[in-house]
Formats: sequence, C-alpha cells, structure tokens
Amino acid sequence: MVINDIIDKEVDKINDPLRPIPSGRISVKAAIIYGGFLGLAGLFASCITGIGTLIVAIIFYAIANAYNVWLKPLGIIGNVAVSLAVVAPFLYGSVLMLGTISMKVLILGLLAFLANMGREVIKGMVDIEGDALRGVASIARIYGSRKAAVIGAGFILTAVILSPLPTCLGMLGWTYLLLVCFADIGFVYSAIKILLDPTHVKARKVKRELLAWMSIALIAFIIGA
Repeated sequence: MVINDIIDKEVDKINDPLRPIPSGRISVKAAIIYGGFLGLAGLFASCITGIGTLIVAIIFYAIANAYNVWLKPLGIIGNVAVSLAVVAPFLYGSVLMLGTISMKVLILGLLAFLANMGREVIKGMVDIEGDALRGVASIARIYGSRKAAVIGAGFILTAVILSPLPTCLGMLGWTYLLLVCFADIGFVYSAIKILLDPTHVKARKVKRELLAWMSIALIAFIIGA
C-alpha cells in the first residue's frame, strides 16, 4: 500500500490530497525506505513460519506490486488483483495450519473476494478525475458511474446471497449465520444507497461503510469457527 501511494502520488493530489505523500507530511524517499522495510519484514516473517507460507507471501506480494506498477490502469483486472490480495490472509492461514489450501477456506475467501470487488468498483466512482491522469480504465470512467454502481452492487449482493453457504455446508455454526446477518443488512443498505444515488459523493461514503460491513463479516467468520 505504501508503494501504491508512491506511484499514485500525482493522482492522489487530485483524488485524496490529504494522504501523507501528496500533503507533504512524508517524503517520497522516506516512503520508499518504509515500504521496502515492510515488504522485507513480511517476507522474512513468512519464511520463519515455513516454506509453504513463504510461497503464498511471495505470490501475493508479487500480485500486489504488479497491480501497483502495471495492472491498475487495466480497470477490472486491477480490481481483481486487489481483491485477490484481500483473500491472501485466508490462504496463508490455511497453509500455515493445514499445510494445504482447504476448500472450506476457499469458500470464505470467495465471499471476501466478492465483497471487495464491489467496493473496488464503487471506489472507482470516487477516483474518476484522478484516474484520468494515469489513464485508469475503471468501469466508472469508461462506462459511467451508473453502470459502475450496478456492477459494484451486483458483486456485493452476490456475496450476501452466498453468505449462508458456510452454515449450509456445515462449515460454520449458527452463531456465524446470526452475526453475518448484521453484515448482510449493512451490505444491502449500502448497495441500495449507491444504486439510488450513483454519485462520487455517495460512493465515497459507501466505500467507507463497506469496510465496516466487511469487518463484521470477518468477526462472524472467526466466532462462527
């Protein structure tokens, strides 16, 4: 994320001028040192826990940086890369504890992937002006905010529809289902909001709300397990 901020420093002067680098609170040189340290520290930590976890960490570190350098301008492909990075902790945990990637973990990862895809598409509605500077082919910029709102809400509502799956398959208990209902209500609320008012102002609010609902869903995963 630090590397992303370095590469997007000119874009952020338009999209989010209060971020540390465009606001001048942190220099690019300091950010490069900090970002490099974090990357090496993460890879070293994954090496300590085993070769399997190191491989997972290397793959997703590469995906994250490929997004920063090459994939972000490709629009939906960049959204997929970011959402895969969100799934990485699920896969890392599975390899750490089981030595393999469990099908059950993949289902939980799919729910997280879909929810984050919705957020990424909606986030593109906020960043249209700045994305034009870098030539980012986001759905909102190429096809318009209304279509982006429909597609983003579609991803989110698909996650909601599939959210009972872990309980139906006997993976997680009824406690999960009860807690995830709160997240689902929030997801539906935000999806309806952006569909009714597909503006960058509303999209900015909705992208923050979605983080809250995703956090509740994660708590539901943990407690349900």
